[in-house]
Amino acid sequence: MQKKYSGGINIGTSSILVTFVLLAIVTFAALSYMSAKSDYTLSKEAADRTASYYDANRMAELYLANIEGLLAKSLYASDAEGEYYDSIEKIFADNDRITVSRTEEGKVILSYAVAVTQGQNLEVELVARFPDKGDDRLFYISKWSTEINEEWLEEIKKGDGKSGVKLLF
Repeated sequence: MQKKYSGGINIGTSSILVTFVLLAIVTFAALSYMSAKSDYTLSKEAADRTASYYDANRMAELYLANIEGLLAKSLYASDAEGEYYDSIEKIFADNDRITVSRTEEGKVILSYAVAVTQGQNLEVELVARFPDKGDDRLFYISKWSTEINEEWLEEIKKGDGKSGVKLLF
C-alpha cells in the first residue's frame, strides 16, 4: 500500500487567501475613495461659505464707505448737532436698504443687512455721532455679525419646499 501525502498547503488554500487579500485591498480602496470624496465636498463647501462671507463683508464695507461720505456731507451742511441728526434721517428716508432709527437717548442708529448665504445675513448697525475736538469720528460700529435669515428659517419651518431643506425638530 502506498501512503498519500496529506501535509502542507494545498493550491485551494492559497487561492482563498489571495481572494481574501484582494477583497481587503478593494474594500480599503473604496473606503479611501469615499473618505477623500467627502473631505473634498466638505472643503469645497467651507471654501464657498468663506468666499460668500468675504463677498458680503466687502459689500457691507462699500455701504459703510458710502454712509460715511453722506454723513460727512451732512455734517458740513449742518450748524448744530440736532440739525445734523435730523439731516441724517432725511438723507436715508428714501433708502430701502438702510434703516434709520432713534433711541430714547436721541442717538441715531443706521442699520443694514447683506446676504451671505440663503440662510445667513451680515447685520451691521452704526451709531451716528456728532464729532468733537477729542474724537472726530462720524459713527461707531455697534454690530457687525452674521445672523440667521429669519424669513428663510420661517420658510423651512412651514415646509413649503422652496428652500430644499427640512428641519427634523
